[in-house]
Amino acid sequence: MRPIKRENILVHIKKVEIFGFKSFGFKNTIVDFEPGLMSISGPNGSGKSNILDAITFALGENKPTVMRAPNLRALMHDIDGAARRGPKLARSSVHFDNTDRKIPVDSDIVTITREMSEKGENIYYLNKVKVQRNKILDLMNLANAGLNQINNVQQGTVQRISEMNGEEKRQVIEDLVGLSDFDEKKKDAEKQLSIADQKLAIALAKMGEVKKRIDELEEDRNNKLRYDLIERELNRYKAISAASNLQSIIHEKSSKEKTLHSLNSEKKHFDEERVVIRKQRSEIQKQKDEFMDDINKYNKAKSEIEKNLSISQRTFDEAESNILTSRKRLEFINNRLPELSESLNSSTEQRDSLESQIDKLKESIRILREKKTILDDESANISRQRNEVLNKQSHISKQKLDVDKKIEKLLSKRNHVKLLVGRFDSEVSDLKEKVSSNKTKQQNYSLNIDVLQKQRTKFERVIHNHKQSVIEINSQLKKFEVKKGTIEKDITELTELINASSKGADKFETKIKFAKGIMHEDYSISKLKHNSENLGIEGLAYEILSWDKKYERAVMAVCADWIKAVIVKDFSTLISLAEFVHEKKLPKLKIIPLESIPDFKANIPDSSGVIGLLSDHVSCDDKFKKLKIFLFGNVILAESRNSAIHLSKSGFKTITLEGEFFEAQNASLVIDTNSKISKLTKIINMSDSVDGLQSMISSLRQTVQKKKEKLRKINNIIKSYEKHLSVSESGMTVANNSYVELKQKLNSVNQTFTQFTSRNNQLERKKERLARELVTQSSQLESTETQIKLVKENYAEPQIDNLANQLTLLSNQLVNHEEIERPMKTQLKESQDNLATLMADQTRVRSERSSAQHEYSTLNQEKYTLEVGTRRSEKEKDEVNEKLIKLREEEQELISTSGTSVEKQQEFDSQIESLRDQIDDLNKEISSRDRRTDSLERDLGELRGKESKIKILLGKFGFDETIEVFDVESIINSLDKEQERLKPSLNSGSPLQYVQVSVGYKTSSDHKNTLQEERNKIVGFIESVEKDKRQTFLDAFDTVDKQVRDAFSKMTGGNAWLELENEDDIFASGLNYLLQFPNKPKRESTSISGGEKSLAATVFVLALQKLNPSPFYMFDEVDAHLDAPNAEKLSKIIKERSEGSQFIMVSLKDSVVEKAKLIYGVFPKHGVSHVIKYKDKRGLLNLQEESSITN
Repeated sequence: MRPIKRENILVHIKKVEIFGFKSFGFKNTIVDFEPGLMSISGPNGSGKSNILDAITFALGENKPTVMRAPNLRALMHDIDGAARRGPKLARSSVHFDNTDRKIPVDSDIVTITREMSEKGENIYYLNKVKVQRNKILDLMNLANAGLNQINNVQQGTVQRISEMNGEEKRQVIEDLVGLSDFDEKKKDAEKQLSIADQKLAIALAKMGEVKKRIDELEEDRNNKLRYDLIERELNRYKAISAASNLQSIIHEKSSKEKTLHSLNSEKKHFDEERVVIRKQRSEIQKQKDEFMDDINKYNKAKSEIEKNLSISQRTFDEAESNILTSRKRLEFINNRLPELSESLNSSTEQRDSLESQIDKLKESIRILREKKTILDDESANISRQRNEVLNKQSHISKQKLDVDKKIEKLLSKRNHVKLLVGRFDSEVSDLKEKVSSNKTKQQNYSLNIDVLQKQRTKFERVIHNHKQSVIEINSQLKKFEVKKGTIEKDITELTELINASSKGADKFETKIKFAKGIMHEDYSISKLKHNSENLGIEGLAYEILSWDKKYERAVMAVCADWIKAVIVKDFSTLISLAEFVHEKKLPKLKIIPLESIPDFKANIPDSSGVIGLLSDHVSCDDKFKKLKIFLFGNVILAESRNSAIHLSKSGFKTITLEGEFFEAQNASLVIDTNSKISKLTKIINMSDSVDGLQSMISSLRQTVQKKKEKLRKINNIIKSYEKHLSVSESGMTVANNSYVELKQKLNSVNQTFTQFTSRNNQLERKKERLARELVTQSSQLESTETQIKLVKENYAEPQIDNLANQLTLLSNQLVNHEEIERPMKTQLKESQDNLATLMADQTRVRSERSSAQHEYSTLNQEKYTLEVGTRRSEKEKDEVNEKLIKLREEEQELISTSGTSVEKQQEFDSQIESLRDQIDDLNKEISSRDRRTDSLERDLGELRGKESKIKILLGKFGFDETIEVFDVESIINSLDKEQERLKPSLNSGSPLQYVQVSVGYKTSSDHKNTLQEERNKIVGFIESVEKDKRQTFLDAFDTVDKQVRDAFSKMTGGNAWLELENEDDIFASGLNYLLQFPNKPKRESTSISGGEKSLAATVFVLALQKLNPSPFYMFDEVDAHLDAPNAEKLSKIIKERSEGSQFIMVSLKDSVVEKAKLIYGVFPKHGVSHVIKYKDKRGLLNLQEESSITN
């Protein structure tokens, strides 16, 4: 809200110089002014108002109507222009008293000059330095001296104000207090709100997608966690199962190791026993070997006898065998020979019988064959006749086939012609439809051509409009570019002025800011204070502690490094805060946890010069007492430096009131009074001497800011025009493209229309040709039908029927012969089969007889041979038998002499055999133990391997063999089934994905909350802007209302006030200006008489001036329509206000002249205005009289 009340303004117009302006000639006219009420008077037409116009002209007004001229060049004096030598120009200079520096120029006098050449060129000067017009306007605005209809009230202004409606009155107040700034802020905020809403909508949409993904992943994650839990449980139960198996294996291994040890002991015992037996066997074998040497001779003799005995026995056996074999064979032969003789006789009879039967059958077969031959000849004759008939029938059938083919060709031809006729007929019908359809389309295309022609005309008009818009927009863009360049130049000049004005303050500004900022939080602290509650921050040391000013140097010297420390409750909060600082990458800062401060109390030395502990002179809440003790509780406050040095040597930290600090046991460490802490007060005191300069710099910066804001608006306008230009160019491009497409389409439609015309002509010609072809084909069809009929009439079939009857008769005869021949063939075949059988029997009988004869002869020969051999073998047998008897006698004699040796050898063999048996038994036992030992060692190896594997497995599972075991098979089976059930839908990455997506969702949620906070801030800002705008207007309204009441009451003794038409929506409604003159009813300002309206408007102007007071006001005959009493009252009010502002008033009223501090009279002479200054009214009256006489 802008300030409504201001201090007295000292800046005022000190002097005006006029040259060649309007009624003032080409001589320099000087008008001096003073603060207070200045009166300008003179007869009508004297040029008194031109003084105000000269001021208006110098301060940059470019509207000639404001200065009551048709154009600017009309402002140049032209009465005595012919007598002037040299170029003509109009010049006006306004000198301001700027001792209070309200005009931001470092000079007590500020002179603003404007010159206009004969050609209408304008040049501005600021203190005789050429400047741009905008700079003049900006300087006036900074001093709140810019001209407007409130501080430059011209002739007719009061009248215009009196005719304003309610909304125009409200708008005047809005303009004066600058409510447009609020609207621009609101507009910018609403744009930001729209962007924030879009970002928030996008964030919410993304969160929705992420939430959907989280829901999907949550089930997968739960399944994966369930699967992993089962996996861990399975590992544990498998470890228990493995531990149980390990115990069984250990038990089994122990048992087998015991058995192996026992077997090894037994095997060792058997080995020892086997060694002993082998030794015994070796001794007996030695004895036997010695004995065997003695019986070798006996064995040799015995061997010779046994050899001869064996040969003879073999010869005897062979002879006896031969005899027995021959006898058995002779017995067989003797029995077989009679059988063979009888068989030979029987086979002779069979042979004769078979020969008789064969002869009979051969005769029968011959007769049957003769009969068959006769039948075959007859059948052949019938077959020949039948073939002849078939040949005739074939010839006739061939003739019939040729006729049928001819008929078929004719029928085919007829069908083809029928198809042609039908096709031609169909094509003719289709052509008729196509011609009709094409004519319809042709008509449609003709209509489309008309429509497209109209569209082409429309597009040509649109393109022309776009071209005009582009030209107009480019013209506007050039104008605004020029304005933009001017403003940018103004900003550059003002910036240079700011830099120049800042030189005097730069030397102290840094120190002042440093001093004033010592007690303020730095970057880190400002970041932390936004979130102090969540971070557990109790406060800052300098916020918690306080002290009297006399102890400030001492306090600052002791804890300068700790004064901005952050205070937290406990050490865990300190850790969290440190992590936050590290995470945000903030600069380092000191943190003090209250709970970690130890309790202690320093002893005050009993010495002179001791004021006490410094902590006793620092104040804080009880809960922060430990902090005070921590920082100052061990520092002694001394009266003087000597006392402090003495106490320091005694082991105490000491500080003086001047801020000299001494560490314990070290008197040389001193912070002197010229340190930055001790200079703090000096530097702060310096700030008051440069406040005026800083205020001026601030005003300049505000002007630069306004210029920049204006530049921003122009940039926005340029962007808007560029956007419109882009839209127009795009529209023109689109229209051109559409126009080109339309022309192409129109050409295409015209071409299609031409094609349809050509196509229709072609179809008509084709239709006529097909009609002629249809007539030809119909005639040919009738001719084909006639030919078919003639061929069928000339064709006869009786001959074919006769041949068919003959063929049937011959076929029947042939069948009869076949029936007679069939049993004959059967009988002939049976006779031939019987003959074959008899001939086979005959052959067999002959073969058997031949075989019997051969066997009989062979057996007789063999019988003789056997009888001779038997007699020879019996003789040889007798001779060998005698030799055997002799050899056996020799053998019995040798055996009788060697019976003892045999018994002894048998004894040796028996002993050796017994020992061998024992060794074999022992070997078997040892082998059995070896096998069992090998088996046990293999088993133990496997058990040790299993034991090692199980121990490794237990180690992987995180267990050892000491784990408690129980039956877990059923649990493992159940868990395996559950795991298998989960496996198909398992997503191994789901837990990590869930965490990542959840973190992303949290980030999105935080981002959404941030966006929501930003949106709420924007909404809050918009609400605050609206609230501030409303409150600013209401404050201004109250001010104007109060001033209206006071001024109207003073002037008329009546009542006047303002009312809002609609307080609920003040910016969509107007103001009601109500008045009640004494003894008159209440009325609206627009419903009163002309004089009353002038009075009401004047009061309204005076009230408005209080909103934004100007250092000077110019009134041009505002009291012209007031009667004497009201003019008197108005002059009193202006007199009162002139104590704070300068009033330059053109008036013919005596009341104004009487109250003016300085009076100027203007009179014309030879068409040129002249000015005279008076101190009282009498001189002015004489001037008026002289002027009237002269006139």
